[in-house]
Amino acid sequence: RADAGQILAITFTNKAAREMRERLEAMLGRVSRAMWISTFHSACVRILRAELGEAPEFGLRRNFSIYAAADARRLMALVLRDEDVDAKKFPPRSVLARVSNAKNELTGPAEALADAASGNDEVHARAYAEYDRRLRAANAVDFDDLIMRTVELFRTCPQASDYYRHKFRYIFVDEYQDTNHAQYVLVRE
Repeated sequence: RADAGQILAITFTNKAAREMRERLEAMLGRVSRAMWISTFHSACVRILRAELGEAPEFGLRRNFSIYAAADARRLMALVLRDEDVDAKKFPPRSVLARVSNAKNELTGPAEALADAASGNDEVHARAYAEYDRRLRAANAVDFDDLIMRTVELFRTCPQASDYYRHKFRYIFVDEYQDTNHAQYVLVRE
C-alpha cells in the first residue's frame, strides 16, 4: 500500500544496506529500486549534495570532500601540533573520539567551548573548534559531520525539511535500538 519512492530504509553498514537491497529486490523486483536503501551516512551525503545548492548560507558547497578516519586523525594531529598541545597527553585519536561524541550529541564547537568545565575539557573544545574551522575551510566533513550537518540543514532550511518529510512517509531503521542521539534526531527531523 506504500509507494516505493516514499520509503527510506537505513542501516549502519554498507554490507547490511547491500543485503537489505538484495532481499527487497528478490521479494519485490524492480519496484524496490525506487526506495532509498542505504546507510545513515550515504543517505546524508545524498541529501546534502542535493540540497546545498538551495542553501548557500550553509557554509558547505555541494562538491564537499569526506575525510576518512586516517585523514581526520592527520588533521587533528596538525591542529594539536599547531596549538602546542602535548600529543602524548592528548593523542589525536582520543581527542577525535571526544569530538565524535560531541557530534553524536549534536554539540557544536561553540557549545563545547561554552560547556568546557576543566582545563582538559577546554583543550578538547579548542581542538574541536580549530578542527571544525579547518574542515570548513577545506569544504570538507568527517563521517560524524554528515549526520550532524544534515540535521542542521533540516533545522535551518525549512524547504529541505518539508521536502524530505513529504518524500519519505515511511522510514525503516534496521537495528533502531542501536541509534545514537544524532541518528535518532535525523530520523525524527
